[in-house]
Amino acid sequence: MRTFLEFVVGTIAALFPVVDPIGAVPIFLVLTTGVPASLRYRYALNIARNVVLLLVGTLLVGGSVLRFFGVSLAVVRIAGGIVVFHAAWKAMNSDPKLSEVDNQDAVHRIGEHKDISFMPMTIPLLGGPGAIAVTLGLAAQAGGDLSVPTAMNLLAIATAIGLIGIVIYLSLRSSTLLLKVLGASGIQAMSRLLGLFVMAIGVQLILNGLADWLASLNLLVP
Repeated sequence: MRTFLEFVVGTIAALFPVVDPIGAVPIFLVLTTGVPASLRYRYALNIARNVVLLLVGTLLVGGSVLRFFGVSLAVVRIAGGIVVFHAAWKAMNSDPKLSEVDNQDAVHRIGEHKDISFMPMTIPLLGGPGAIAVTLGLAAQAGGDLSVPTAMNLLAIATAIGLIGIVIYLSLRSSTLLLKVLGASGIQAMSRLLGLFVMAIGVQLILNGLADWLASLNLLVP
């Protein structure tokens, strides 16, 4: 049985590369061009809070919803792995993090001086399908019963999500400093490096899901 600390560290290792707070810095700076520093700091806090609430909500409710519709956790892992792998492939090939529709919406929000905390910064940028898929996979690893160990595992995952939220806030709050230190090319290189780890996570999710699915069909030899 994995310890509380192991679940925290494992969650951070699995989720941080997918969320990629550092890679979101250039987009955040573009979306907050001409915005006062105080408002930029408030955006950073709101974005971090939104991501934490979204992922913790997915952690607590997502598994139950899927079980209600009869979707097995093995299938969730396979689907989540495919989503994560696709996101990593885009990152490795330097594809834009936002789609054309998302970019148009972001431009509209900038022009209208609308809040960018939820759209597009929380969804689809930081708390997008990849992060949600990984969170569902982590929820499956935590356990499916109402026992104390399962509750402790869920608490460990929620703690890790909270720590990632702190990193998101600090990264976005100090976005101008990070851009000066790392530069646009440095941030892009870091995103590509994280993309490699994300790709490995996606493959592992797919393999784990396939193993669980085959085991449920009694096709694997003990």
